[in-house]
Amino acid sequence: MYKLIIGMCILFLYGCSTNKYSHLSKYNSFKREGDYYRFKNDSAKVTMLIFGGFEMAENKKEFDSLKKVLHKPLHKYKGDKLFYLQNSTYKTYDCALVVEDKKLPEQTKESKQFITKTIQCGNSSLSFKISRTTFDETIQFYFKDFKCLK
Repeated sequence: MYKLIIGMCILFLYGCSTNKYSHLSKYNSFKREGDYYRFKNDSAKVTMLIFGGFEMAENKKEFDSLKKVLHKPLHKYKGDKLFYLQNSTYKTYDCALVVEDKKLPEQTKESKQFITKTIQCGNSSLSFKISRTTFDETIQFYFKDFKCLK
């Protein structure tokens, strides 16, 4: 019985941490811009260019329906996401744009699983997190155009 309770708690915590989405995600917009898509969220005051060919989730319901068809890796992104993307066109990788719950300095940092760029837009700290399995050129493409709206 003890093991069952522990197991259920772990599953509950895993489910909560993986599927959190920001209320600001309802303000997301994606417009075609040449061969790419322009992501924009006026409320979060952020924009960036992204590639096409993604499985995308902008809320928990979309993420839960996509989870069945997503390729590995499926990382846990802590914080409230504006969106989650997974690409499998050339090399499978996943990424998320996260609204941080605390003020963070503008920086780029690396961990064992992710490379993260954080920017400060208005009163929000926003972090674009991308898995390390991504091509370096792709990471640079995303980070170069990840910026605040003026």
